[in-house]
Amino acid sequence: MAIRGIIFDMDGTLTAPDLEFAKIKQAADIGDVDLLDYLRTATGKEYARIHQLLMRFEAGGVASARLNRGARTVLRYLAQHRFPTALLTRNSRKSVAGVCEKLKFKFDLIITREDGPHKPAPEPIWRIAKHWQMRRAELLMVGDYKWDLLCADNAGIPCAVLLNGAAPPEWAASARYQWQRLTELIELLEGQRK
Repeated sequence: MAIRGIIFDMDGTLTAPDLEFAKIKQAADIGDVDLLDYLRTATGKEYARIHQLLMRFEAGGVASARLNRGARTVLRYLAQHRFPTALLTRNSRKSVAGVCEKLKFKFDLIITREDGPHKPAPEPIWRIAKHWQMRRAELLMVGDYKWDLLCADNAGIPCAVLLNGAAPPEWAASARYQWQRLTELIELLEGQRK
C-alpha cells in the first residue's frame, strides 16, 4: 500500500541534532527512567523542578534550532505533492511553537506531550490516522530515536529511522527503513509513483 501521510519527529529529524538528552537526564538526577513518565507521576515541588528543567533545556533548543540537512527540500516536496504532514514530538507545545516560528515550519497536525499519551504510546499515531481518515499502512513515521520506532511499531505503521551519518544502533534493526539523509523520503515517494 502506498504511503499517503508523513509523521515527523522534530529534534534530530527536521531540526539538526542538538538537544543532548543524556545531559537533561543527568541534570534531572532521576536515574534510568523515562523523563516524561517521571514528570507525569511527579507532584508538588518535584514536578515543578523537573518541569522547569525541561522548559529551560527546550528554550535553549529553540534558540539554537536549525534545519537538518534536506528538511526544507523534503517539506517543500511534500507540500507540492499534497502529502499531509504531522509533527509528533515529546517536546512542549511552547518549544514546538518557537521552533516552527523560527524555522517557518507548517504542518497539518501537531501533537506534543501535552496532548495526551506521548511516544512510544501508539495513541498519537492512531489519532493522526483517524484525523486524516487513512489506514495505518498508508502512514510513515520518520524519526531519529527509539521512541519514534517504538511508537510506530506499537501503532502498527512503518518507520524510517534517520541515522544522521551515524552507524545504525541495535534498536533500529526493526525499522522498515534506515536512512542517512532525510531526502531519501523523496526517493521512496517518487519510487511508489512509478
